Amino acid sequence: MKLEKSDINSDYARWLKSYKRDLRYKDVSKNTLILYNRILNALEEFIKNQNEITKLSEIDKEFFLDFIETQEENSKNGSFAKKTKQLYVSVLKSFFVYISDNNDEFYTFENEFKMPIKGATKSKKVKYLSDKEVEKIVNYLQDRVKSKGLYYDYIYSLGIKLMLFGGLRISEVLQLKLENISLSQLEDENGVQDMYEIELKETKSGEEQTALIKIIDIEDEIIFFKNIREKDEDIFISKKNGNRIDRSNYYIGAKNIMKKAGVDKKGLHIYRHTCAMQLYRKSKDILVTKEKLRHSDIKTTMIYAKAEKSDIAKAMR
Repeated sequence: MKLEKSDINSDYARWLKSYKRDLRYKDVSKNTLILYNRILNALEEFIKNQNEITKLSEIDKEFFLDFIETQEENSKNGSFAKKTKQLYVSVLKSFFVYISDNNDEFYTFENEFKMPIKGATKSKKVKYLSDKEVEKIVNYLQDRVKSKGLYYDYIYSLGIKLMLFGGLRISEVLQLKLENISLSQLEDENGVQDMYEIELKETKSGEEQTALIKIIDIEDEIIFFKNIREKDEDIFISKKNGNRIDRSNYYIGAKNIMKKAGVDKKGLHIYRHTCAMQLYRKSKDILVTKEKLRHSDIKTTMIYAKAEKSDIAKAMR
């Protein structure tokens, strides 16, 4: 078979169909087939919703890692055990080695699977951004908005700030409409209303919830979208097709922003973790942090209460 005959979506579907047919003739259990289908179908959706690569031959190790990390962030617990990651790699390797062995051009993907797999440790350490890294990212976003002010500059600036300063999940961000963001009646010590209230219709718990964010943090972005959106329209719409932006596509864009800002970290949930860590370090109140993150169980919030080395050193000085 030709490695590539058309666009990446068509070629992936063609090879997947061939691979599934091959599996049916082997001694593979029904449960294994279901598992392989689930992972490879998820990759198919990931490929459809990204715009970084256009050919199968452009798929590399970084692309596979991005896919696994996106699946991990979208999982129920927000993290994968080492065995789960190894399972993903095993399924992906099986499929792409099949392509390597059966394409007419002798193109191989085998080297792309020499990747280290790190699992979750028993004592979960939260990954978050340092104050300097936050400053780098925020400055980069502001520079983009002020210097270019393009549509996607505002899309990423608003989304990242909602996670970083509002503690929202990416799934909550991408569902927002302008009508969900309103001026809060809460006042600061000078009697000034300085907060937005964000009404969240679809949350992880399935319940409607409310989040708070300072007006100053997203004021420019809100003004921009008020000029181009109706109140009942989705904010995070693809300029290309008018559909709601997919989280895997947003992940890739946000990853590029981190890289360009000079921050060597990945992921979207890291912004929510950073929001929690900053609030806890400022307030030292775990209940306030719990309410900010809208956790149903305080045990989930307790991971932010562990002292960092920098905090210990500061207390000792």
